[in-house]
This record gives sequence, structure tokens and C-alpha cells, in this order.
Amino acid sequence: MPLLRGSLARILYDIRMLRRRLEVLEARLERSAERRGIGSDVARQYHNALRHVRYVARVLEVLEIKLESILALKAVTQDLAVVRETLRELSRRVRSLPEVSAILDELSDRVSDVMVGMPVDVGDRMPAVYTEAAKKILEEAERLIGAGNKAS
Repeated sequence: MPLLRGSLARILYDIRMLRRRLEVLEARLERSAERRGIGSDVARQYHNALRHVRYVARVLEVLEIKLESILALKAVTQDLAVVRETLRELSRRVRSLPEVSAILDELSDRVSDVMVGMPVDVGDRMPAVYTEAAKKILEEAERLIGAGNKAS
């Protein structure tokens, strides 16, 4: 189990690093969009990219919390399957950010590898339940991003 915990800790670290990189990208996109002026086509493209980046960052925040909980409780939970499904679905939804999508695919594969190595089956007994939980996480992030845009 220590090897698996180490793998999970590394996945958590990589998710944090990706989220930090996205936050830097978010700041750059904000500055670029402001320089382009409101209403221009280029500004709209920047705002669309900014919305995608914010969305991915919010979802990664939720996944960080899930992984932190798994590590802190020293427990094997079904949350790993939810993390994996969320990473998979998120990757599909952000294909317009190919670099980010590729990293998300790789993280999903690594979570799957951890799940295979676990002494208890945490995975595929109820895939529809995990997929539904993942979609709820993604929808909540969309809602938060949408509410943030209205407040701006």
C-alpha cells in the first residue's frame, strides 16, 4: 500500500502543478484579452480560451480535494474511480486545449494503474455511478465559471 500511496501523492502533485500552470495561463489570457478590447473577434477568442482554462482549473481543484481526502484518511475509496472518470471526461471536453487534454489523459491512465494495483476492487463495479458523479463535478465547475462571468 505505501507504493500506491506514493503514486497517489505524485498524481496529486502533478494535478497541483497543472492547476498552477493553468492559473499562470489564465492571468496571461486576461491581460491579452484586455489589450485586444471588448467586442473584437480576437478578444472573444481569448475569452473563450480563458473560460476553458478556468473550467479545467476549477475541476482540478475538486480532484485535488478528493485525492487529499483519500491520502489523509489512508483509505481506499470509490472516489478514485470518480477521479479517473472526471479526468477522462474533462479531457474529452477540452480537446481544444491539446496540451492540457494530453496531460489529463496521462493522469487518468496513472489513476487507473493505481486502481489496478490496489488490494481491493475500487473500480468498475458501477461505472455508470462513477460517470454520473464525474459529470456532476464537471457541471458544477461549469456553473461556477458561468456565475463568475456574470459577476465580472
